[in-house]
Amino acid sequence: MRLGTEAPQFSRNYGFWSEDEQRALVESRVAIAGVGGDGFQLGVKLARMGVASFSVADPEVFELENVNRVEGASTATLGRRKAEVFRERVLDINPDAEVRTFFDGVIPENIADFMQGASLVLDESELTKPEIGSLIARRARMQGIPDLLVMNVGFAAQVTSFAPASPWTFERFMGFDAEMPLDEIADAGVDLARCLPYIPPYTDLRSLRAVAGEDGHEPASLPSISIGVDAASAIGSAQAFLHLTAGVANHRRSPIWAPRIAYTDAYRLRTRIVRAGRAPHVLGLLVAAARQKLNLNPLGSYTVADITRRRS
Repeated sequence: MRLGTEAPQFSRNYGFWSEDEQRALVESRVAIAGVGGDGFQLGVKLARMGVASFSVADPEVFELENVNRVEGASTATLGRRKAEVFRERVLDINPDAEVRTFFDGVIPENIADFMQGASLVLDESELTKPEIGSLIARRARMQGIPDLLVMNVGFAAQVTSFAPASPWTFERFMGFDAEMPLDEIADAGVDLARCLPYIPPYTDLRSLRAVAGEDGHEPASLPSISIGVDAASAIGSAQAFLHLTAGVANHRRSPIWAPRIAYTDAYRLRTRIVRAGRAPHVLGLLVAAARQKLNLNPLGSYTVADITRRRS
């Protein structure tokens, strides 16, 4: 049985949203593809806000490298399925919640079941696997629901959403044709210049070179810190609120729709809205490169040599 709007768990919400909006949250279902970072934090926030129905897909288990940034990763959960840990956390918040888990991740064979009845889908799949994002986006368009994309980058995070009927699709955002076969999208890979319009000016560009796979080395995983994940969960859950309560008339602003992207940088104490495309990405790289050449940027330790040394 779902909690009603009179439940004391929601009493402190009403200074900032209405009982009708609370009811919309309680009655919604959110599908989350990926709960290894931003997705875990986003989902927990939504559960605390009152969302009581989730579908969660993630094929991975928690490892030591997740502990630096994910609330669900701890010594007690190492080796356990991320989706199952998320389910337990949500049920600990709300024992009446329903959390459907998909341990194969999002695949063509389960996409319909994963997104069945969803009011909103959060695409927190691997950025390096755009074929999964395309699969999710196509199903979202078919169902007529928003597709919310949130990514952390350094001390910052960026957010946008894809409207079901908009010509600005996820595929277009990533540089693909909307009808391109998924296997061809997988082979094409990711162009960071298209999907990361905000490059923090304090970035150590050696880290990006490691991620790109310099000097014939395998590309490193995208670096990520807890501050960026928390920023992503904050702006992402606010956008999810706007989507889930869109049917309630309460003078709310519109969510951020592609091609616009909003970013928040906790390090710079700045929030801006930019347009998707290569131009802001290239400008960000140029600024970071100039600052680094002048020795103005703090350095990280994420070069290929650093990563190799720590693995040995």
